[in-house]
Amino acid sequence: MTKKILLIDGNSLIYRAYFANAYRTKTILKTSQGIPTNAVYSFINMLLGLLKKESYCDIKVAFDKGKKTWRHQKMPDYKGNRQQTPPELISQLPLAQEFLDSANIDWFAMDKYEADDLIGTIDRYLEKHCPDYEIDILTSDKDLFQLITPKTKLLVPNSGTSDLTTFGLEELKAKWNCRPCEVPDIKGLMGDPSDNLKGVNGIGEKTAIALIGEYGSLENIYDHLDALRPSVREKLIKDKESAFFTREMATIDTDFAVPDLKFKTLNLNMAELGKFLTKYEMVSIFKRLGLTTEKVNPSANFDVQIVDHWESKFEDEENNLFVQNLEDNYHHGKIIGVAWSNKKGNFYWDWSQINAPKQLSFFEDQVLAPQIDEAFARFLLNTRCLKNTYDIKKTLTLLKNAGYKFAEKSFIYDMMVASYDLDPLVKANFPDHLSMVEENLAFLTDEEFFRGSTRQVRNLEINEKAKFIGEKAYLIGQTKTKILEKLKSANQLVIYEKIDYPFIFVLYSMEQTGIEIDVTELREQTQNIKNNLDQLERQMDQILGPELKSRHINYGSPKQLQDLLFEILKLPNLAKGSTGHEVLVQLVDEHPIIKPLLEHRKFSKIYNTYLLGFDKYIFPDKKIHTIFNQTLTSTGRISSGEPNIQNISVRDEDQKQVRKILVSAPGSEFYSFDYSQIELRVIAQVAPEPNLLKIFKDHGDVHEETARKIFNLKPNEPVTREMRRQAKVVNFGIIYGLSPYGLSKDLNISVSEAKKIIDSYYANFPAIAQYREKVINLAKTTGYAENVVHRQRRIPELASANYHLKQFGERVAVNTPLQGTSADILKVAMNNIYTDLQKNDRQTMMVAQIHDEIIFSIPNEEVKLVVPMIKTKMEHAFIDLLDLVNQGHLISIALEVSESHGKNWLELK
Repeated sequence: MTKKILLIDGNSLIYRAYFANAYRTKTILKTSQGIPTNAVYSFINMLLGLLKKESYCDIKVAFDKGKKTWRHQKMPDYKGNRQQTPPELISQLPLAQEFLDSANIDWFAMDKYEADDLIGTIDRYLEKHCPDYEIDILTSDKDLFQLITPKTKLLVPNSGTSDLTTFGLEELKAKWNCRPCEVPDIKGLMGDPSDNLKGVNGIGEKTAIALIGEYGSLENIYDHLDALRPSVREKLIKDKESAFFTREMATIDTDFAVPDLKFKTLNLNMAELGKFLTKYEMVSIFKRLGLTTEKVNPSANFDVQIVDHWESKFEDEENNLFVQNLEDNYHHGKIIGVAWSNKKGNFYWDWSQINAPKQLSFFEDQVLAPQIDEAFARFLLNTRCLKNTYDIKKTLTLLKNAGYKFAEKSFIYDMMVASYDLDPLVKANFPDHLSMVEENLAFLTDEEFFRGSTRQVRNLEINEKAKFIGEKAYLIGQTKTKILEKLKSANQLVIYEKIDYPFIFVLYSMEQTGIEIDVTELREQTQNIKNNLDQLERQMDQILGPELKSRHINYGSPKQLQDLLFEILKLPNLAKGSTGHEVLVQLVDEHPIIKPLLEHRKFSKIYNTYLLGFDKYIFPDKKIHTIFNQTLTSTGRISSGEPNIQNISVRDEDQKQVRKILVSAPGSEFYSFDYSQIELRVIAQVAPEPNLLKIFKDHGDVHEETARKIFNLKPNEPVTREMRRQAKVVNFGIIYGLSPYGLSKDLNISVSEAKKIIDSYYANFPAIAQYREKVINLAKTTGYAENVVHRQRRIPELASANYHLKQFGERVAVNTPLQGTSADILKVAMNNIYTDLQKNDRQTMMVAQIHDEIIFSIPNEEVKLVVPMIKTKMEHAFIDLLDLVNQGHLISIALEVSESHGKNWLELK
């Protein structure tokens, strides 16, 4: 029977764990005695996560022992360009080894050898002497790709120490187009800056992969120098010695003995492990393992009273409330329990064990009156009883669906939104937000506690649930002051208090309002698209002929398409097996099946995503009620899910028809208000760029005027449609850090032509070039970018040694202030409009925000009253935004808003 063993590159993973945690939290996790533990904490979490997924029979961990190895003997400055290791990380290497000892996991370190040499030797020993073993190697060091075999695979973290990618022979072939034995040759060419290995100067990863893919080895490349381009040949000749030396240094040594190497059945020593976790105060790990001790639990003295109804004596002036459910789509959510905490104590009311109130979920005509607790209902409506919670929007929805009414503004604090404003890169859930602001108060996820299934809820002891849910309410109150103080010290409190907190109620109103669906139109479109798909499949079957038709090819399966196109039909494999849209477009002239295949893919998306997809989200009120995610994007923009209403195409004629199913109520119409080129106006303002400002001030066509400048046209020369199109691509591309290569691809021109266009753009709009340089340099210094009201986004990629990650970081640094400012303009406009509608008791409802567009449902009798107000509020929103930081007087750009209306969304465009 096959056994699986896990080999871990200890140094690689502990380094990665340290920096990932430090970037995420902005602080170093320490014990109450000041001992740094952030790297060990992440390292242990990663290991336990793997053990939960896989049944490994044994684990071996390898570490570097000293600074000098056999490689240093050959090259004294090996790894000499690395930055000095932080003392907080150095001190945690022994802690990692102490953890492994306590857990009864073997670890190894040897003089003269690196961790990857040890792993390579253990791996080759297993391959040779233990035929019943399969080996997984956990590492972020791509040198270890050379160890891959049919039995050995690599597990490489994508971000931090989670989200692992498995690399076997096929994955290595797809990534580097090589065999494992050729990995050192590739490294010999492209070098490894992190190890101070030069390779061949001027030969990067792409060229190295291509050369080894063509010739297989350094020897074969140097035997065929005459066949290479002169520029490549000269580089290879110049650095031949370096290429072979780098290959030697990158080759893992597997030819030595590892002392005391024995294999045993994994048996974690829980008692010793508990002592280690207690010693270093690792609370959430302790809880995950089901261990208990007062010493490790920072809220060990937490006491909760279990009640079966509400009483006024439980209430206080300020209350921390947590309403627990398990569903991602809280519109369908069922309340499991309600917990609250205040100066009078901690309380838990279990709803899963009693006859809980009926969940309504948009049943407007519910016959059976919901069973409600009158005292709890009064508490929710009492504006003198203030409430703090986590995710106000979800909490209000769950309470409403349970039949309760509430005073919205008595909910004064949202821990989720406040934590998001503090750091939008941290995943928006209670445990991650908690650990971000209070490292010693780590917490289990709902999935971990409830065992990932609602079936388990009733089987849990009520005391367990009371403590778990009750602690959430308690910790909301415990962390509130610290979160708000952090926001204030980071100059971001105004974002939370003046923008994102009021925006919660705007989004709640939009979700509750929903959008009506024309069910008849939906059914008709669904059938028509199904007929189109069936016809296209018959057409493709005929093209393939009887022999291939008999294979019953699923045209929606990427794997079957890959086999059909590249193995059976032998079409050019342009992107290593990819059957993506761009690849298929390039293959249109290669075979008659490609054109109907592209049509089939388009109609399949319409059918599955928008038609069948929308059908399952229709509530009994004949509406869809999407969830607007306020804490998902890193720029401050909102997203939509369950279903996503923001990605319905307005360009493709067939996809556009889907918009016809979204209809207005009788006696009203949809009105769309769309900002014109808002991000270009923002960059004109923040750069500030005089030439761009003048175009907007003169109400010129920004793309036409840009084309006139970058193509150096005379006043009487016309701008062609193609020139304007290219200028439009450049205008918006500059915002996203457009490169010459990217522009050449977008415009289908050479890289040199693209570079000329970009250079001409910056020459004509020099302030934008200066702005770009300024924000990148500032982000490199501070580690983050921010918009005009100081909304921040960390950019750890700027510190990466990886060129492509660093370039991505620079693009983010340029784009974040622009997208973030645009997003906040939208939010301020929506907040102000919502306030006006509420104040004047209008029936007009905001129903959606899509990119730079806000959609309203406006009763016919209110059109003349609210349309001018909406446009005015939107046009003034940039000034209103900067007024929040006392800079509204600095605005020199006007925002323009276009308007359209119709009975359905199709008529809006």
